[in-house]
Amino acid sequence: MFERFSRQARSAVVLAQEEARDLRSERIEVGHLLLALASANRVSAAFADLGCDAAGLRRRVARDSGPELDTEALASLGIDIDRVRASVELHFGEGALDRPARRWRGGHIPFHRSAKKSLECALREAVWLGSKDIDVWHVLLGVLRAEPSTVDDLIGADRAHEQLRQTALRKLSERAA
Repeated sequence: MFERFSRQARSAVVLAQEEARDLRSERIEVGHLLLALASANRVSAAFADLGCDAAGLRRRVARDSGPELDTEALASLGIDIDRVRASVELHFGEGALDRPARRWRGGHIPFHRSAKKSLECALREAVWLGSKDIDVWHVLLGVLRAEPSTVDDLIGADRAHEQLRQTALRKLSERAA
């Protein structure tokens, strides 16, 4: 599938893998793809227009990549997990509660089901738009199609996925012209 990806799109997928590894994730998730796209030179301005920078997005992805906790259940017991994390990191350093890195055979971290779906949607977007290759903008469109609520949550803005979609479609039409 990656043979149709442009050099920049392939680089974004590799960067997503590196982000997952750096954040000690067991798999590449949509947030890692989004973070890689927000770090890509051609796409970063679209995120900046929403008031989102790669560093802030990385913090939110790191928070969401941690172990699954039922924050509502903990809150009902009077435990604010964000305050606990902040206190632990204050005393023991940033990332003190993160899991140790796992080693994967072959050096590849597997894709989460939603990240695979995002890449499949990128292919569909490229085909639908009549493109021969899959560009970073198609990857962004794939993420937006597969996980719009995740995008809005990670960026921290309602309907951010719609603005990013319009920007991506505009950039692709400019490229085609």
